[in-house]
Amino acid sequence: MMGSPNNGGSGSEEDDKCVPRAAVYKMIRDCTPQIRVSGEAKEFFVQCCNEFIHTLALQANAVCEQQAKKLIHPDHIVTALDNLGYNSYKKNCLNAMETAQEEMAQKRKKLQGKPPSIYTQEELRRQQEILFEQAREELQQLEEDDWARTQELSKEVLRKKMEATRTDDDNYDD
Repeated sequence: MMGSPNNGGSGSEEDDKCVPRAAVYKMIRDCTPQIRVSGEAKEFFVQCCNEFIHTLALQANAVCEQQAKKLIHPDHIVTALDNLGYNSYKKNCLNAMETAQEEMAQKRKKLQGKPPSIYTQEELRRQQEILFEQAREELQQLEEDDWARTQELSKEVLRKKMEATRTDDDNYDD
């Protein structure tokens, strides 16, 4: 039996092998915005999706093994769709594969298009050390300034106490 919402939820080994429920639920909402779908029906959709993906993966693996390959490629999945009689999905699958490949190519270009650093690792380390030293000096200066202010405040408090004592003494003498 596939995982049910009543089995304690996340963390089970079975849940790790399933399509995320949230993704399936979102797909259901997007496909049927005017219709409410019961929780039981949603769970059935999840189970169907899991079964479909499992069956497709097994068939793609068989195709891969027949071709003496060790890695399942997109064309193995397309062949598996044909073998399972899902020819109607082939066009959408190929379009999705093409879109995914274009997105991956754009990501690679974006990463490769970044200019390399004009600094060597050693220069970057030196700059970092300089920044650390500047930060230490600034912190030390702040601490010294705080200490000086504390000393001045202490002197002021002491001076006021002495004045108060003198005033009390003057009042006592009278």
